[in-house]
Amino acid sequence: MVKATHKPPSRIRYEQSHPTVSCRLDSETHTLLQQRLEELGEVSFADFVKDALGTLQLKMPDVKAISKTAREEGYKQAKKDYEIWYFCKVCRKPITISPNSDSHKAVIGHMEGWRHTACGE
Repeated sequence: MVKATHKPPSRIRYEQSHPTVSCRLDSETHTLLQQRLEELGEVSFADFVKDALGTLQLKMPDVKAISKTAREEGYKQAKKDYEIWYFCKVCRKPITISPNSDSHKAVIGHMEGWRHTACGE
């Protein structure tokens, strides 16, 4: 005969006051749940369910702030990667122009000798 596992009274009280809840999800829903939990950071599944029931208010990420920051970072990186520049003939400081602008079109093939307007000859 197998001897029953002994549970301390405190464990019995805890299990009675905190019953187990389980469910089955299809793999797509499970993946979506995992993604949501990762987006929220260090949030347990139990806290996620409590928040969904309105018994706990989780701090949701500020999507607008994240989006703005991501857009700014993307712009900075694109500017760094695709900026067109050349050195002024006089002061040797860089001159930057926007891609596909009229200035850019004028510069193509004729960059030698260009300078800032204020630098003179």
